[in-house]
Amino acid sequence: MLTKMPRKFLPVVLAVSLSLGACGQGGEPPRGGGPASVKIESVMSGTVTDSSDYVASLQSRKSVTLQPRVDGQILAIYVKPGDRVEAGTPLLQIDPAKQQATVTSFNATVLSSQADVENARATLINLQAARAAKESELAYTQKQFRRYSDLTKEGATTQQALDDTANKLRTAQADLNAIDAQIRAQGASIASAETRVAKSEADVVQQEVQLQYYTIAAPFAGVVGDIPVKVGDYVSNATQLTQVTENRALEVQISVPVEKAPQLRIGLPVELRDGQDQKISEGTVSFISPNISAQTQSILVKANFDNSKNTLRASQFVRARVIWSTKPGILVPTSAIARVGGQDFIFVAETKTQEGKPPQLVASQKAVKLGKIVGNNQEVLEGLKPNAQIVVAGILTLRDGVPIMPAPPETPQPKK
Repeated sequence: MLTKMPRKFLPVVLAVSLSLGACGQGGEPPRGGGPASVKIESVMSGTVTDSSDYVASLQSRKSVTLQPRVDGQILAIYVKPGDRVEAGTPLLQIDPAKQQATVTSFNATVLSSQADVENARATLINLQAARAAKESELAYTQKQFRRYSDLTKEGATTQQALDDTANKLRTAQADLNAIDAQIRAQGASIASAETRVAKSEADVVQQEVQLQYYTIAAPFAGVVGDIPVKVGDYVSNATQLTQVTENRALEVQISVPVEKAPQLRIGLPVELRDGQDQKISEGTVSFISPNISAQTQSILVKANFDNSKNTLRASQFVRARVIWSTKPGILVPTSAIARVGGQDFIFVAETKTQEGKPPQLVASQKAVKLGKIVGNNQEVLEGLKPNAQIVVAGILTLRDGVPIMPAPPETPQPKK
């Protein structure tokens, strides 16, 4: 039998009031002479987890509060709180009538400017045709001037005729120069008109972008939050319209005591547990803060969780279990554990043989050293062999060496 030893963990065990004498060697069987009927089970081999539970909060990595960029009245609301929407889905509509009129006006300005350009180009074409005529006229006048110059030298014509031809030449050259100036001016007019068209088109684009602001759309896929406004409300750029939160991937933020810092590492398993201690999701540590909170003396730890089933919500408080390590171990039901004088015991079903008598199943009291609690079971560190048969119910009447017999299976109670 093991001597009394301190335990590392405080187990929750069945409170059993037994006297030291009742637990001594050589006890008598129960009155009536027959073996005690007890429930017997094999020792379980299971996984023992070293973990810590913390209250933590869930956060979304993608969440936005939508506020309008323009002022106006709410014309329509296309979604309900809680709806899942895709990126670009229209959520609300602000009355765009005034802005639509502005866009229409700017489009009219573009058309007018384009007409000015076309008119200026038509004028340029006419000027270019007129220049061709003036150029032909100048060439003819130059030819006539050379002819009269030769005739004057030969005395075949008068000086007056030559002077008249020279005047016609100067006039033709001046006309050509004038029309060239008009062509240059018309080119400048066309460039100016084209600039006005470009500016008008840019204004239209700007106003059309402004028009898009009157439709409030989801910036990314997510779940629509509360919508505090209603149709007809006047809103401005300071008005909160709704929120869109991506809940498919969430991040839990855990404040871990600084004493646990040596055990922290990236990739540690983290489980989220509900009120009945059932696992609802699992993830791994993805971030460990390099700093310690001066107020709480804790370290901020983050873990990522898949929430594709949409069972969790951003800003929700949860119980997060950080699993430091796991190992195989021997587990027994807490109902099989008796405590006497600070020592834990378990009754093992063993076969006792005596010469001349048939083998007898007896309850052998074994001192054990206990470890962590795992659900309704507790780890046995020392004092028990794997696959041992132990008494898990009916230990209140047992003493060391008492004959026992397996209790018959329980009959299920009929449903009422």
